Amino acid sequence: MDLKETRINRSVKFTNSFLEVIEDDVRLPDGNTSKRIVVKHVGAASALPVLKNGNVLLVKQYRYAISGISLEIPAGKKDYRGEDGKACALRELEEETGYTSADVLPLQAIYSAIGFSDELVEIYLARDCEPLAVQPKGDDDEFIELVEL
Repeated sequence: MDLKETRINRSVKFTNSFLEVIEDDVRLPDGNTSKRIVVKHVGAASALPVLKNGNVLLVKQYRYAISGISLEIPAGKKDYRGEDGKACALRELEEETGYTSADVLPLQAIYSAIGFSDELVEIYLARDCEPLAVQPKGDDDEFIELVEL
């Protein structure tokens, strides 16, 4: 069976610097029609930081969308579509943890919410992480606690 859905019409509902919310009318494989809401995203990257002692460094922060605390690997959106994932992952690692790594390897790329978004998150392994000589200020609206496991 041909599983492809075909766009009939597109309506942009919202746009900002890193995402666009669209509503598409689509034709389903059986010929019927339906609507699809899609969040087009600039993309993101993350780094799994492993310290010289073998421990992993995670970030703990409040996430408004889930109304709760989350324990995560450092991650963030790309500054622009097509930005190098490794550069983005290193930037986020430094901004969120104050650590850096000279040994960064790609692990996997995943779609974070494939049911409604095209956000692709590139995940990297950052080995032998060391603290930066000068600690970054970080984003004004980001409150992070580091957790070493």
